[in-house]
Amino acid sequence: MKSPNTLHRRACCRIGATAFTLFLAGCSPSPPQVADVPIDSVRPASFASQSPRDLLGMTLSRYRAVASYRDSGRVKMSYEVGNSTETRAAPMRIWFDRNELYLETYDVRLTSDPESVTAWIADPSSENFDAQVLKSAAIAGRPDVSQLLEDPILAGRITNGLAGPPPQLEWLFSPEPMKSLFQAEHRFDFGKTDIVDGRTCRSVVVAAGDQTFQFWIDERASLVRRVDLPDVVAPLRPGAAPQPIRLSIDLVGATVNPPDRAPTIEPLPESPKWVRRFVPLPPSRPARILGTKPSSFRVTDSENRITFTDWGSDRPITIWVRMSSDPLTMVAVATAQNWSDRLPNELRDKLRFAILVDTDAASFVPDQVTVPVIVDGDGKVSAAIELDPGAASIMDDRGMIAWIDPMFSEATLSTFGAALSDVIGGVDVPGRLRQQWTEQVAVYDRTCREVAVKR
Repeated sequence: MKSPNTLHRRACCRIGATAFTLFLAGCSPSPPQVADVPIDSVRPASFASQSPRDLLGMTLSRYRAVASYRDSGRVKMSYEVGNSTETRAAPMRIWFDRNELYLETYDVRLTSDPESVTAWIADPSSENFDAQVLKSAAIAGRPDVSQLLEDPILAGRITNGLAGPPPQLEWLFSPEPMKSLFQAEHRFDFGKTDIVDGRTCRSVVVAAGDQTFQFWIDERASLVRRVDLPDVVAPLRPGAAPQPIRLSIDLVGATVNPPDRAPTIEPLPESPKWVRRFVPLPPSRPARILGTKPSSFRVTDSENRITFTDWGSDRPITIWVRMSSDPLTMVAVATAQNWSDRLPNELRDKLRFAILVDTDAASFVPDQVTVPVIVDGDGKVSAAIELDPGAASIMDDRGMIAWIDPMFSEATLSTFGAALSDVIGGVDVPGRLRQQWTEQVAVYDRTCREVAVKR
């Protein structure tokens, strides 16, 4: 794979590189006001002689002056599931040396060097954002955050993450880093001292209104090694009940020492589409089973009252909902039950709900569920109608699958209801979906050609 810049080629001549590793080597001289000295020679800050506000302010202001900085940062999200705590992590890594930068944040990858800015999306679920690679003009001198995040889609993917954008980006490249945090009414206190990333760190706790931030400062290096962010209360998936989520950013291995090697950079997508701006993706291709009839099956509900087949049920429209052992799929079950409870009289004789339950989840069905429940022992029914856990589908009076909602919830109910109304009215919903998708893909392809960058 070709590198996105000639710095890669120069580095390969000196060091050698694999086909999927990009090296960025520092070529420009250091700014005269910054000395390239080992960090151990920096004198420790005196906590006794500084207020916590001043200590944090001075620590952050140093980032703006350094010629080099790198870390292996990651953002961590912790939340409760049942009686256990689950933790997920995403990259929030920066490598910076003079006029060269590499950024890994969530699924965004970005390089900036004297020749260009290059950015791409590392997300296999979207085929790495359909292999689009943004290529824009080089930024003269030390970059500014607004210059790096000029593309709205790029900026959105970085700033809309649950923990927000990487703070190191602001510390390094914003003229007034975290200006809004230093308002007069915010309270700054020293917190406890602890070992973070193998270094003794003292924390500065900032109470900003009803939010609390905690910055763990390495006393010897005058660097931030961890940031504890305010908890957020949010659903883990659309329609799920909001719950507390703890967030922290660990700046592992943070240092301002000049690097002795270039960073390892993720490969570009295969067969990249070079563009001057990212183009929003069209919607996913409509599911294969839409507009078709599933393979043969015949089952009854758990009370042996109602029979369901590949032709439907005892009512013209059947709404299938699948529940698995994943607690989040209970959102779909609750949505179906609540909707069934409040159905208007004119729909009660037209709709039949059916909850397909995986065998290992049968004991978890709440007692409050009164809609028919089918234990799909061998998974035959869910396979026949191609329904994933947490999803819902509409089967019409001919046994055709007319609509699929991959994450059925109160949040998607209005769209689901509109599709149901069309199905009842005789509209060919699958045909319409495929026609719309074809048109949207054509617009997308045309836009990609218009913003293409010649290589």
